[in-house]
Amino acid sequence: MTIHSDPRTEGIVVVVLRGEIDYGCEEMLLRSLTSALNSSARGIAIDLSKVSFWACSSVKVLLATRELAQRHGKTMSLRALSPIVRRVLELSGSLHLFTTEAAPASPHPGWRPATVAPSQTPAPAPPPPAPVPVPGARTSAYSSAGSAGTSFPSDSTGVPVGPA
Repeated sequence: MTIHSDPRTEGIVVVVLRGEIDYGCEEMLLRSLTSALNSSARGIAIDLSKVSFWACSSVKVLLATRELAQRHGKTMSLRALSPIVRRVLELSGSLHLFTTEAAPASPHPGWRPATVAPSQTPAPAPPPPAPVPVPGARTSAYSSAGSAGTSFPSDSTGVPVGPA
């Protein structure tokens, strides 16, 4: 993700997103967009032309940023949507909520945007612990009660025996 201020837009900060924007990026994306919005005089424009994957969960980040911009009297627009971003926004029914525009040419020859280093993606959650056997308890993959609350006798191994 890159962020730069375009001198031709007078107060609009342009945020350029590239690559895969997935579930693990949500928090960083929200922080970055909020920071860009706070540092802008008039608002932000988000260039999504180089996004190759867009998680549905990232739509809520755009909606939260849009709401924040509106509360502060600023604008938020989406520039040059990649096909995948456009499709996700269409399927979610949220595309009509955003102002969209074509991306302008580079602000000046030789311009290169500053790169914002992404934070470390959080490690996946550890698997749940294995069940601990309780001494004296009989376990079975079958329920000891039928759907109508009928109890079935168990055989010597503790497995319920259903009606014949």
